[in-house]
Amino acid sequence: MRDVLHTILFADRFERRLDVLIAVVIAVGTFVMYATGGFTVDGGVVFLPSDATLVGGVAAAGIGYRRGSLLGAWVTLFGAYAAFFAEWAFLGLSSQTLAGKLEFFFDPISLGLSALAAIVFGTAAFAVGYLGGRGVNWLSEMRAKS
Repeated sequence: MRDVLHTILFADRFERRLDVLIAVVIAVGTFVMYATGGFTVDGGVVFLPSDATLVGGVAAAGIGYRRGSLLGAWVTLFGAYAAFFAEWAFLGLSSQTLAGKLEFFFDPISLGLSALAAIVFGTAAFAVGYLGGRGVNWLSEMRAKS
């Protein structure tokens, strides 16, 4: 049981490195999309940005599908949230000083909520991808036997 948990949480070395690469690409891509207006927030109180959640969730499902690490799925979704808050802090709060922007970006409540959401949504998306991958493998084995 311990080996299974270790495999799901951490995967092998190549998969971990690939997960980190995916997380960086998702974070940079999310930042660029918010900065250029490709993703928007329609006002009001923003707890979790929907576009960042969607992009990170799809990436986390892809990580699960290819049997990457659950930790990588969490980091990928957290990276999307961090990119949203980075764009908001450094490009959206133009009247603030650098110290004020850093204070906004490293706000413990936003970081905690983002981490919690990354764990919840990342686990769900990873599970969907993982089970989808197993289903595809099962179907291909059934076709091969026919």
